[in-house]
Amino acid sequence: MESKQLVLITGAARKTGIGVESARQLGKLDYKIIITARELDRAQEAAQLLVDEGLDAVAMALDITDEEQVKAVAATVDQQYGKLDVLINNATQFPDQYHIVDTDMEKIISSFNTNFFGAWRMIKYFTPLLKKSDNPRVVNCSSGSGSIQGEPGEYTLVNPWRDFISVYSITKLAMNGLTMKAAHDLAKEGILVNAPIPGMTATYDILSNAGGRPVSEGAASIVYAATLPKGGPTGKHFKDGMEIGW
Repeated sequence: MESKQLVLITGAARKTGIGVESARQLGKLDYKIIITARELDRAQEAAQLLVDEGLDAVAMALDITDEEQVKAVAATVDQQYGKLDVLINNATQFPDQYHIVDTDMEKIISSFNTNFFGAWRMIKYFTPLLKKSDNPRVVNCSSGSGSIQGEPGEYTLVNPWRDFISVYSITKLAMNGLTMKAAHDLAKEGILVNAPIPGMTATYDILSNAGGRPVSEGAASIVYAATLPKGGPTGKHFKDGMEIGW
């Protein structure tokens, strides 16, 4: 069994993304990181970036919309490491703006398949591995745009960015509900399930131009939820280490 704390991060292919930065920060805390992405070569490139920085990272191909592949990767992690300590559901699809009427429903369903059902699949098939951990945690990367109350002054469902409620926001609203359900259902197993938000983070040019903060600051909320102590809060919404309203 792996002696280090073992983390698996989904959708961590972008070298400048929150997934890779979260992996970097956890690696510096001596966690072993499994970087996953749909394309193995992109996962390998991201993992190698961290290895070159002296961190312990490996790569695996994983498409979270493919149930059989999710099951296969869970079996591989079990065989190779014997457990999982932290599952970070980071993979996200960012769909374009759609009007409620003038839209292609297949695109909406595709977004939910990644952003919501993908996270549910991961929790479903990796829970047996999390049960083998002394301090298991699930981190569902959420967004303030999917919150009703949110944080004062931030963009929310009732104060949407650019004055439209995106499909992305609705998928994150669903993710928040999934977090609450998973926290409730897995509480007896000692598995902490939380939904931190990074805030508006400069992972894309449009977000940088809109005043997004550095990726290192956004990733810190993910790392906070990933490193909560045993018996810590569960079923909560966090930003910068502080609980915020749903």
